[in-house]
Amino acid sequence: MTYTISARKTLTSEELAQIKELVGICNEQDGIDLKVNPGMLEKRSGEHEEDFVCYADGKLVGFLGLYVFHGGEAEVSGMVHPAYRRKGIFTALQAQAADACRRRGIPAQLFIVQRESENGKSLMERIGSEYQFSEYWMDLGEKQRATVSENVLLRPEIASDYETLIWLNVHGFQMEEERAREMAENMAGDPKATTHLMIVDDKAIGKISVNKDEGKAFIYGFCVHPDYQGKGYGRQALAQTIEMLGKEGYQNISLEVACENSNALGLYESCGFFVKSANDYYKLAL
Repeated sequence: MTYTISARKTLTSEELAQIKELVGICNEQDGIDLKVNPGMLEKRSGEHEEDFVCYADGKLVGFLGLYVFHGGEAEVSGMVHPAYRRKGIFTALQAQAADACRRRGIPAQLFIVQRESENGKSLMERIGSEYQFSEYWMDLGEKQRATVSENVLLRPEIASDYETLIWLNVHGFQMEEERAREMAENMAGDPKATTHLMIVDDKAIGKISVNKDEGKAFIYGFCVHPDYQGKGYGRQALAQTIEMLGKEGYQNISLEVACENSNALGLYESCGFFVKSANDYYKLAL
């Protein structure tokens, strides 16, 4: 068998459709739910090589994507068609992606691996990556238990909120300011994403973002400043967000939470979310 691997700065609509089809095939075969961030694939800047495709017999049989939120690492998600595995395709894709990271001065790759994927775990062992942490993928159940309160006002972000959003990322997620600014710049301008500030007594005390794509809503970037945690404000903001999305016709609502964050897990479960699966993250120094 011969195959060709190519790097892409942007993906065509045909390639996006082929990736979606390949994800579906792998999910069905392995009983998993691969995380590939389709919204980010659609809005590549065209500045860097971030997507790597493998074709054999005239069809897409392998894909690997880089997701660079800041300069410290590149998140990686990839897959190989079940009929073309154990032929060195993923290793070749990863090698090209690693070279692309080195050219940009990115020192590490962070692989997203579905916990149920035995193939993924064995690949991580073969390339010498080290386990870092895990996140639960949670879906909103049919019986939503969130009760809306008006103690927190949700206001859509405006341009003048930029520094406030940076401040909330730094303190709400305990991020370095440089990383927070990099992430804000890299994630700006996504037409499918919206962010609301949580306002209490005319002060922004937290934020919550939503990405909407193909009838599905994904909640992310949800944080409350430490000075205001434990007062129920986060739960009220989440309840309002769920209600708002429901009125817009979104019933398929998901989010992620670090497995060790028991407080956040309890908050989400109290609002009707349940754990659907888990992603394990492995880091490879380059």
